[in-house]
Amino acid sequence: MGFALPGAIGAKLAFPDKKVVAICGDGGFLMNVQEMETASRVGANIVVIVWVDGGYGLIEWKQDTAFGKHTNLAFNNPDFNKLAEAFGWIGYSVENSKDLEPTLEKALNQTKPVLISLPIDYRENPLLTKRLGEISCQI
Repeated sequence: MGFALPGAIGAKLAFPDKKVVAICGDGGFLMNVQEMETASRVGANIVVIVWVDGGYGLIEWKQDTAFGKHTNLAFNNPDFNKLAEAFGWIGYSVENSKDLEPTLEKALNQTKPVLISLPIDYRENPLLTKRLGEISCQI
């Protein structure tokens, strides 16, 4: 957790001619948000997609699964577009899944780093886990 942004910078430095996309949750992203400055300074034109749920959603899911409850894992987020601008990045917000592909295509053609934020709903995870468990038990 927290490795997506610095890892993407490293990947871009190692392979400067490749397009690099990182995907992370808002909690993990904010753990190393200061590396946005590094990306700008070293010219690592990467794309970072941040799943926004205002909490440690996957940790909540795992705690619910293991213990039937979870601790308070919610937090407040910045305005990600303003954050991107503050570090010299381009910021896009995607509210509808149909807009993700064209936004990603646009982002991959920019000449500076891009931050794409989109809401994510982890409520489907327990339902999917239950269904996959039922399928695997039938085999």
